[in-house]
Amino acid sequence: MLSGGGARAAYHVGFLRATARLFPNLIIPYVTGVSAGAINAAHLASHHGRFIQAIEELSHLWGHLTVEDVFRTDMRTLAGNVVRWASQLISGGVPSTTRLVRGMVDTDPLRSYLNDTLHAVGGKLTGVRYNIERGRLKAVAISTSSYTTGQAITWVQGRGIETWERPHRGARETALTVEHVMASTAIPLFFPAVQLDNGWHGDGSVRLTAPLSPAVHLGARRIIAISTRYQRTDEEADSPEVLGYPPPAQVAGAIMNSIFLDMLDNDAVELQRLNTLLFELSPERWHGLRPLKLLVLRPSVDLGRLASDYEPQLPRAFRFLLRGLGTRATNSPDLLSFILFQPDYLRALMEIGERDALARADEIRAFILGPAA
Repeated sequence: MLSGGGARAAYHVGFLRATARLFPNLIIPYVTGVSAGAINAAHLASHHGRFIQAIEELSHLWGHLTVEDVFRTDMRTLAGNVVRWASQLISGGVPSTTRLVRGMVDTDPLRSYLNDTLHAVGGKLTGVRYNIERGRLKAVAISTSSYTTGQAITWVQGRGIETWERPHRGARETALTVEHVMASTAIPLFFPAVQLDNGWHGDGSVRLTAPLSPAVHLGARRIIAISTRYQRTDEEADSPEVLGYPPPAQVAGAIMNSIFLDMLDNDAVELQRLNTLLFELSPERWHGLRPLKLLVLRPSVDLGRLASDYEPQLPRAFRFLLRGLGTRATNSPDLLSFILFQPDYLRALMEIGERDALARADEIRAFILGPAA
């Protein structure tokens, strides 16, 4: 299960890189991703080669990714979007001849980049079908948030899949495309929503209150969940990140943390509680439930604090706008860490992910080779 976090998803790649060194021919039957994790999930599910080959290519892609590959950063485009936002805010709802602004940035570069790197044919991820037909993959799931209905939708491609419906979330079987990945990665307000079927969809983390649920519904018995949240000590958690009134960047960072990072932690706690309860009951009293083994991996370094070291390398116009939001006024610019698609920062995250995974190599090896719960 590959979580969200924007640019932080490069941390996933570091973990996967270490895992590929341990298991170069590993086959993962179920792959699920949300937000930026959907990019990595789509790559893993559609790659034709061995696991280690897929990870080497993914590592190369993230290691050379730039802000310009994700969205337009020229002053004219950024300023135009700011002006349209301002005009929309002061219009009082009066119809305007000005084109409706759909996001702070234009993400067409990312769409082109994904079509190329995922080897899409007519926008379709044909590699997913190839791997399913050859038995190398059972199913892949990518989650989005429907702004049209307010539901979390998980788009699933696999063989013999049973979709599900739960309050405010459900699954739809489909042939996955680049547009599904674009929708799942559409950070609220920053990136424009994407039209899928008859509705507009944005970042999957917004409404997915149970990030582990797609893997559970698909049939996984063991789940490796890669988080991008650093587990702070009590002392670190109580330490102020900003002095005085919090700037917009601090507020936005707190909101993004609650959307992209908190849900996985909460879901993991609930799963462990359910496991404890089930193990205290006899199997005939499980009523269709089953214990699941879960391994959660997370950064040993605060990725938000780390981001401030790489901020000066951002394109000048974009850096200017971010500083206007107050990214330099906080000790932990979490907002910046979500959108810092800078090669040096991304490579640092991959190195941290690889180092963290190797530090737990024995635990990871035992989890993969051991029995299901």
